[in-house]
Amino acid sequence: MEISLIGWIHTVLGTLSILVALIIIVTQGYIKSTNNLGKFYIIATLITAGTALMLFKNGGFNLAHLLAVLTIVAIILGLTSEKYNIFGFSKYIQAMSYTGSVLFHLIPGIAEVNKRLPINNPMGLSVLDPVNIQYYLIFTIIIGITILVQWYFLWKKKSKS
Repeated sequence: MEISLIGWIHTVLGTLSILVALIIIVTQGYIKSTNNLGKFYIIATLITAGTALMLFKNGGFNLAHLLAVLTIVAIILGLTSEKYNIFGFSKYIQAMSYTGSVLFHLIPGIAEVNKRLPINNPMGLSVLDPVNIQYYLIFTIIIGITILVQWYFLWKKKSKS
């Protein structure tokens, strides 16, 4: 299966943004736009979501496009919550939005990887293949737990001050 230039940009930036998000979450706790890694994540994520809206090899508007729209909404919500104090919940909204956007990257990414690998015997041939659904559930649980842990540490930090 051949990949277009937009497909390559989408794939490379999407992969890098997921790796950067993982590094940020492990080393800093949560993603924020106030440092270089966070800025890279946000910009790369917006470009990845934007290019996803240009990819139509699998037909018309589909789940991947919907997830791209949700990603853009999550990033905008994260940026807004960093700028404005929303009833004292801004840090929680920020953590949920940015970390949730990682899940929105992962779901179509999992489907694409499983559609292509292993090369001679791909695991998941469709977005709704049972193998893919298992991965979606696993990563949804991991991201959900990550958000809860982030919220706990934000609450703990807030209650100490």
